[in-house]
Amino acid sequence: MVGNDVSGSVHSLVQGRSFDNATINFFGGVSRLPLSAPAMLPPSHGPYTDRHAVHERLDQLADREVGMVQLGGVAGVGKSSTAMRYLRSRSERYRGGVYYADLGGGRAGRGVSVAEALDGWLVAKGVLSSEVPPSLAARSALFQRITADEPVAVLIDDPASAAQVAALCPTSQGSLIMVTGHHELAGIRTSHSAEFLRVPMLDHAFALELLTDLVGEDRVQAEQAAFDQLAAFSEGHPLMLRVIAAELSRGRWDSAGELAQRLADTRSRLRASDQIMSSGGDYSVNAALELSVRGLPESGRALLRALASHPGSEFGPDLIDFLGSDFSTLADLVESGLVTVLHEPGTPRSSRRWRLHTLVQDFIRREEAADSVAYVSSQKAIIGWYLRRTAVADRARSPRWHVGPDFDDEPPFGDVDAAVSWLEAEQANLRSAVVAASELGDDNTVWQLCEVLWGLYFWSNPFGDWIDTHHLGIESAVRLGNRAAEARIRLQLGFAYYNQDDIEQAAAEFASALSLAEDSGMVKVLAAAIESAGLADLRLGRPAQALDRFEEVLALVEADPETGLAAVANAQRHRARALGAQGRYAESIAVFTDHAIPTYQAEGKSSYNVARTLVDLSDVLIAAGRADEAVEHLHLAIAEFGRLRNPLQGAVALIALASAYEAFADVGNAADALTRAAEVYEALGSLKAADVRARAQALRGGTER
Repeated sequence: MVGNDVSGSVHSLVQGRSFDNATINFFGGVSRLPLSAPAMLPPSHGPYTDRHAVHERLDQLADREVGMVQLGGVAGVGKSSTAMRYLRSRSERYRGGVYYADLGGGRAGRGVSVAEALDGWLVAKGVLSSEVPPSLAARSALFQRITADEPVAVLIDDPASAAQVAALCPTSQGSLIMVTGHHELAGIRTSHSAEFLRVPMLDHAFALELLTDLVGEDRVQAEQAAFDQLAAFSEGHPLMLRVIAAELSRGRWDSAGELAQRLADTRSRLRASDQIMSSGGDYSVNAALELSVRGLPESGRALLRALASHPGSEFGPDLIDFLGSDFSTLADLVESGLVTVLHEPGTPRSSRRWRLHTLVQDFIRREEAADSVAYVSSQKAIIGWYLRRTAVADRARSPRWHVGPDFDDEPPFGDVDAAVSWLEAEQANLRSAVVAASELGDDNTVWQLCEVLWGLYFWSNPFGDWIDTHHLGIESAVRLGNRAAEARIRLQLGFAYYNQDDIEQAAAEFASALSLAEDSGMVKVLAAAIESAGLADLRLGRPAQALDRFEEVLALVEADPETGLAAVANAQRHRARALGAQGRYAESIAVFTDHAIPTYQAEGKSSYNVARTLVDLSDVLIAAGRADEAVEHLHLAIAEFGRLRNPLQGAVALIALASAYEAFADVGNAADALTRAAEVYEALGSLKAADVRARAQALRGGTER
């Protein structure tokens, strides 16, 4: 690929991971820092009451070692919050951790896929992201294997089918799988021997208790009769009680009695006109939402309509800026109970997040059905904004060229870290944006968005998102007949397989891309396709064929100044690697030292690639019997990877350093380097750790300190 070199796995994804706030010195002699049992439940918000009977029943089922329970009930009744509160209160029972996934009921833009859920679970358990298996079956099997020793709890919100649940089930004794959904999933009893437990509406006394917790005891005592009416009106629906409390807190009503009368009038009209919500058909909830929405100023209603057209449900402050709204208006939506705050108090502005409740989103979308043109226009505008911001973030992370537009007029991010943080926070929304654009038939946006997602996907390796979105991107490019775009997206898809060591599948995508690139008329696309095919040849043990491809790439990029110095340096580096793989050591070393490294240095933005090149050069020096020269290069590379916070490439360099020391019989230093590399792999959960530590142990004569 022209731009970033991708020979071997790239693991900068670790920069975004947290190890329970521990500081890990990846390149020093530190002890292994094991990950604690995952606790993945999202935070619970607000008061909670009257689920004692449900908790007691769950305890009884757990004591009987019933492996799966589905909590059912109408939308907004508190199925998820009940499950979360229960699991938090019983977390000591599940020593292997508590896992969570919101599958979104199979609706586009809602929740995650099963593959994404497993990817997150495996990484949380300590599996290196680049070593998460590509297939769903393999991910499921690995999750079962690494959780087999201790009981775990799994909460699956809103699956579309029992088949989705099956892939997420642990097998360890004493584990509990909790599933939520409005209705019992077909086949869940027969497939999983699941128990179905309905979460009921609150009894009147507890509805009044929740309302009291929300608005304050003094206010309820002052208007006891009116609050009795409001609690009765809610029919024990927790979401509606929260909406009512939010209405009262806004100061629009002279008394609770006035609100009670207005709610009753609105409900009657809705019953007559049959304007009920498709997700539950609860007249009271619909009435409360309509009244709450109608009570907003026009600016609030406009923002709410725009947020309902957002392809996801979570959003950050920059979306509010794009929509031309302000945080005072957003605060109105929060105070109305229509938008939930997800961040903690004191969170920096750029990191703040909010969520529009699914019921509210459905309600607004239903209300907007009469004006679908305006709704679709708003949706396209938001997706277009995601495309532009992602393009800018991609360029901030690596100065790579695009087949699609660069959007030079779009404001830049403050720095690379800001761009990376934005990409990571918006990952779910970016996937949803691709899906939504595909459903709208906006093919140009689909493939262009896929192209610029490289800045997220290549570095963090969320393979499920990467592969799913890029299949949509390829379909869009094919419909448009845009061969350059199709080649570009196929190359990027190929690297999703390459980074998982599925080199055969990667090579197939690269071959398809090469054929398309030859017809595209774009030198950059053609050079990238040839180089990618050469990388696959090198990994498949075909260095002579790889060398021919890299020579061809070099001729192309040297003849086209627009490709840039980094492209020339990449081609030279790969030439040197192919020469070394054929045993042509002197030629290889000369290309590294006289061409690749000086060209990277002249380009001025490739310290990472220089460090990678020093490691490659050292491998050839060791093979050529010049291991003493390799040691200095490797120490420089290790220091640079440490500065760049790239521990895994540092571990690769440490293993090369061990080989250099072994070459001149310095067993002690070789074993030390391997031990340091093993500690990196162990801290990150890499499957390579055991082999590296075993090699260190063998050098020390069977004892490992």
